[in-house]
Amino acid sequence: MKLKTSFYNELVPIAETKEFLLYNILSGGLNVINQDLGDFLTEKNEKEFLLEEYSGNSKEIRELFEEGFLVDADVDERKLYQSNYIANQNKKFRTNSHIGITIGTTILCNMGCPYCFESFKPNKSLRDEKVIDGIVDFAENMIMSAPVKKWSMLSITWYGGEPLINKAAISSLSKRFIQLSEKHSIPFSASIITNGILLDKEAWKLLNDNRIQNVQVTIDGSKEVHNTYRPLKNSKAPNYEQILENLTLMPMEIHTNIRVNTDKRVAATLPQLLDDLKLYGIWPQRHESFSISLARLRFYPASGNSEIDYLTDNEYFEVQQQFSQLKVIKFNEWGKQNKQPVARLKWKLPDKQSDCATYVSPYFFVFDPEGMIHKCWETIHDTKNSSGSSVFKHWSTEDFEKYLSYSRTNIHTVCYNCKFNPVCEGLSCAYDSLAQVKEGKFPCTPWKTLLPDYFKKMYLLSMERPGEVSFDISKSAELQTHSNK
Repeated sequence: MKLKTSFYNELVPIAETKEFLLYNILSGGLNVINQDLGDFLTEKNEKEFLLEEYSGNSKEIRELFEEGFLVDADVDERKLYQSNYIANQNKKFRTNSHIGITIGTTILCNMGCPYCFESFKPNKSLRDEKVIDGIVDFAENMIMSAPVKKWSMLSITWYGGEPLINKAAISSLSKRFIQLSEKHSIPFSASIITNGILLDKEAWKLLNDNRIQNVQVTIDGSKEVHNTYRPLKNSKAPNYEQILENLTLMPMEIHTNIRVNTDKRVAATLPQLLDDLKLYGIWPQRHESFSISLARLRFYPASGNSEIDYLTDNEYFEVQQQFSQLKVIKFNEWGKQNKQPVARLKWKLPDKQSDCATYVSPYFFVFDPEGMIHKCWETIHDTKNSSGSSVFKHWSTEDFEKYLSYSRTNIHTVCYNCKFNPVCEGLSCAYDSLAQVKEGKFPCTPWKTLLPDYFKKMYLLSMERPGEVSFDISKSAELQTHSNK
């Protein structure tokens, strides 16, 4: 039998131990092999060879074949990956399907963040009963008309502007969507993206009463930089402290992710942010209810802001690793005094990515306050960039064909021929990717250049201090949206 190494393999030499790490980007499989086998695979990289050509233990070769690190010489892996990916996407969105609805309750915001892509915020709020009725009617028409045997979920995301400026719309529509889900026996979930300023005791009760159990709140580093990057409009009232105080009021039934939009200035204050969260009893004390995640602060040309000290992809990758280590240290300092299990640093494997469901799914939509339908969160403030359809029309896939045809596998030949395509976060956002490729740019994942050094570092650390490192097994990001950015 003629074999070849998988196109998706990464071989990482570990000179210190005379071994190789063998990682397959497509499958997520990781193996440790001896130097002789590693040298042989390096020499045979994507070249055809016979099993008998390896002078070592043939059992090792057979096992690598069974695990997908070696493949039949006649297999076109890129073509197979593309066809499987598109088939899985189609199956995911046409059989046991998820309905994802993002509703902009208002475009208004009580903050004036200089980096926000919604640099122009028109005075629009969702108050017209015709639009409110239209949103529910559009969703039910889709449920009744779509060729779906079983709906897996109806999820609502409340968005803005600042969605809590218009609590009435959240309350009214939540009740109607919960009734809709019960009527059609569809599991229901809801989340909200908020800046946290209005999350007082009454607001938390509103969320709880309307089954909104997942909250995202943005805090950009410690007080000084946060208040600079996320200032309140026309007010000198406390900002940073108000958000932290509000988070202490969160009911036990709700989970909040604290999102930190990160540039170089924010990164430098992350230790202080963690100290402040501890001071307010938020994290690590309530680590089961609060998570903290970084997001790279991105440049939006429309904002016109040039003062942000942006990180490159590679710099941001390094900040992420440093922050992971910092969280482990801070947690264990607290945990030691509170009889908590020791936290370990996770060796993160690249996650399999998916195209943004908001863009490519026929059952995901963003509704602006006027009832226009968008296929990206970033256009919600701009009617001219909507899909052109509205909640006053019946649902039809024909209205969204140009969005549904997007796939990370066919955006460009450069991306098609890149072995990091399955784990490329940049390709998940169709809105950004299409704009970049049009300009001759490519949204490459940092894994493309940083994987070997990172894997080697984590492997040697796990050998040196085995009790302090664990695997963060690679996952498949099934339903990515703009909130994943």
